Amino acid sequence: MAGNIIPAIATTNAMTASLCVLQAFKVMRGDLNKAKMVFLERSGARVVNSESLRPPNPDCPVCGVMSSRLVVDPSRATLNDLVQDILKSDLGYGDEFSINNDVGTLYDPDLEDNLSKKFSELGVGADSFLTIIDDDEENPRVNLSLSISEKSLPEDSKPVALPQQLEIPRKRIVDTTKAREHTNGNVAPPTAPAKRKRAGSSLEEPGIEGQKVAKRGKVQETDQEDDLVLVDGPSQGAIVIDD
Repeated sequence: MAGNIIPAIATTNAMTASLCVLQAFKVMRGDLNKAKMVFLERSGARVVNSESLRPPNPDCPVCGVMSSRLVVDPSRATLNDLVQDILKSDLGYGDEFSINNDVGTLYDPDLEDNLSKKFSELGVGADSFLTIIDDDEENPRVNLSLSISEKSLPEDSKPVALPQQLEIPRKRIVDTTKAREHTNGNVAPPTAPAKRKRAGSSLEEPGIEGQKVAKRGKVQETDQEDDLVLVDGPSQGAIVIDD
């Protein structure tokens, strides 16, 4: 058996690597719709099975992010060109969104100081990334990640451009009406469980006055100023101490 381990490992690695390369060719050609997930299955009629790629899940923080490339002319492109020409005009963003990079926030509705600045002034160059976060409350889009690519564009064209038109999916909105349908829209706050009442005690809730109850008994004052009554229990009676 020991002599079969090395050939088995080499053969398995070669099969796995060849399957990966075949799918990598489809990715490099841009044929993502033809790429497959390939896996081994012992219980089926075929040892090697495949399955089509599934679309990104909008609720997933990893695959739910839309990625694309943004071509900018470094000599002319400003942040305002990205906001007006790409995000609002081409992609249909509203007013509630922000633009961020690895340093921090470059733009949001309350931060418009950087709109007139060029990408080079903001430290945004080739191979850097910008993340656009849609803050719309009703129907927000998933986050958009743009990879910056610098290129000299014609003077009569826009200084920023997308290589292809994007269809950015929307985030799913959880319907919370079903949770309130039996309460007519009014959800009662949770109530604290009632505490068990002590036998022989008239105190329903142990408050500040209830702190007078000791471990083995309680001390009560009588009408006389110098009399002290110590009550140990209902069967033990009371002891009155007179000075």
